[in-house]
Amino acid sequence: MPVPLLSIPLLILFAAAVFFAVVSVWPSGEQDEVAARLGLAGVESDHISPLVAGLRPVFGMLVPTVKWIQAPRYRAWIERQMVTAGMTGVMTINEYFAYKLLMGGVFWLLFVLLFARVIVGWDEPIWADIGVVVLGTFFPDSWLTGQVRDRQDKIRRNLPYVLDLLTLSVEAGLDFVAGIHKVCEKSKAGPLIDELSFFLSELQVGATRQQALRNLASRVDMPELRSFSAMLIQADVLGASVGPVLRAQSDLLRTQRFQRAERMGAYASQKILFPLILCIMPAVFIIIFGPIVLNFIYGDQTIGL
Repeated sequence: MPVPLLSIPLLILFAAAVFFAVVSVWPSGEQDEVAARLGLAGVESDHISPLVAGLRPVFGMLVPTVKWIQAPRYRAWIERQMVTAGMTGVMTINEYFAYKLLMGGVFWLLFVLLFARVIVGWDEPIWADIGVVVLGTFFPDSWLTGQVRDRQDKIRRNLPYVLDLLTLSVEAGLDFVAGIHKVCEKSKAGPLIDELSFFLSELQVGATRQQALRNLASRVDMPELRSFSAMLIQADVLGASVGPVLRAQSDLLRTQRFQRAERMGAYASQKILFPLILCIMPAVFIIIFGPIVLNFIYGDQTIGL
């Protein structure tokens, strides 16, 4: 039975109410200690998604409708993801909830009005409408996770080179902080340079080097940065020289990068197996055995073709 157009707002509000009711009773707990120490501050992004920028006036009007949502653990997760993605200041948590609500309506309009009813001419059941609304509501979470993954990949690719420059600077006579300042000054702008610049800013406002290193590892949330920070903190506590530590860490990261490239190459050879069997091999068999089959069926009549 087709859904009346007058029930569209009620359908969207019902799906949003179910989602936010589940979120509001999400089991609460103490916020992450590192996030509390950070004050959830991080690198502010200069690039905003065109979709977010274009829809900001719309979901900005929906902010008062989502201010009642508590869900402290879910809010802490969103804030942590935004810090890791380098999106501090792009939108507030309430704006993010409003954006989720708006995307649920946008997905429903695109699916029902454009695809199902206009293109296909299908009177969809109500469960399909609710499923599309829920899918659109969770789309911003997937988008935010993708932003975190892309930024971590960029940092992982640039880390060995930046660490080599830092090692050379320290071995040339600079101390650790001055070496980071020199690397940030001479290197091309990027997520890792932004994080190191933020690390220097924390030192300038009074944070200790150990605390700033812990905050750096917490913001980026990568095993490589956590290992890097832990080794530097241990060297600082024991009073050891930083140069050999940086050299060992640089060699380790470069070895891990080579191993990761070899692993990705092995995965690529496995992934190409199915396209090879389904697409390439049939064409090869047709080219090789096609003339033989035609000659067997039609005999010498195929010679003049």
